[in-house]
Amino acid sequence: MEQTRFTPDLDLDGLSSDEAFGILGNEIRLDIIRVLWRAGAAYEYDDGSDAVETVSYSELQSEIDIDDNGKFNYHLSKLAPHFVRRTDDGYRLSSAGKQIARTVIAVSGAESLDFSRELDESCPLCGAAVAVTYEDQWLRVRCTECYGLFGDQAPVGTLFLTNYPAAGLTTRDSEQALAAGLYRCALDITYLMYGICCECAGQISSSVTACDVHEVENGLPCDSCGTPFPVWADMKCDTCGFAKRLPVEMFATGLVLATELTGNPELDIDSPALDEAIELLQNSVETSVSTKPLRVSLAIEVETTEFTLTLDDEMNIVEFDREPRTDTVVS
Repeated sequence: MEQTRFTPDLDLDGLSSDEAFGILGNEIRLDIIRVLWRAGAAYEYDDGSDAVETVSYSELQSEIDIDDNGKFNYHLSKLAPHFVRRTDDGYRLSSAGKQIARTVIAVSGAESLDFSRELDESCPLCGAAVAVTYEDQWLRVRCTECYGLFGDQAPVGTLFLTNYPAAGLTTRDSEQALAAGLYRCALDITYLMYGICCECAGQISSSVTACDVHEVENGLPCDSCGTPFPVWADMKCDTCGFAKRLPVEMFATGLVLATELTGNPELDIDSPALDEAIELLQNSVETSVSTKPLRVSLAIEVETTEFTLTLDDEMNIVEFDREPRTDTVVS
């Protein structure tokens, strides 16, 4: 079968992606990872510590409930050394094994979540009712009446859309989930803008497309490009395929929000709210496009600070400055 972006031609530490899928495509091997994870058989911390628990061969075999020594040893050996490590004291998960376990835990429980409801707020675009839904690990906020922010690039009415692990919703209400979702999006975008994949640390390839005849009237998307925004960017990891396609303004404001949130200890994870983020996008961002070569320049005002950002046709940051706003008074 021809390779796709989901199975790149890689050979990391002697293990290709196809081989990794093959190793993990077995119930017994996944059960071994599950037992080691539940037993805490891994390095306790992900950096700076040698503290580690292990499970003995006999205890692990008993938990897996396989009497055939040859069969059990065969499957255990397939997991080593990439997902399971053998030590003098027993067996533990490798870093990759921990990542597999964490992924399973993060996506578990989605079918039992009922997160669909109308929110106690109105659409910042038209004032109509706003609803939130959760489906296929995606958290979506939509207006019940207008086109939303994305035109034909997303389901009608979409105001916010993000991949969201099910485990992250079990202890949060809708407002807390949206705040965390915005924060995660801003950090994802920041990684992408600096050429790093937040999923696998791979390199990012990017491109920019601009609508030459962009025209928006009465809040409707442009007839030519089908969206309210004239410039869009595609950013995709060359290794694992993690990708986002968004208006350039959203990439820029995401970077600015992350810069503000991580640079100001007085801000907490509950800021900004969705309506504040949309208001920032609509009223506090000025965008200009020049050609030969293509440059997208943005000026973004946030509270007492003005950010200026210039991007090229591959979303490289040509300029990024921040200055105190001269039109605000600090009491």
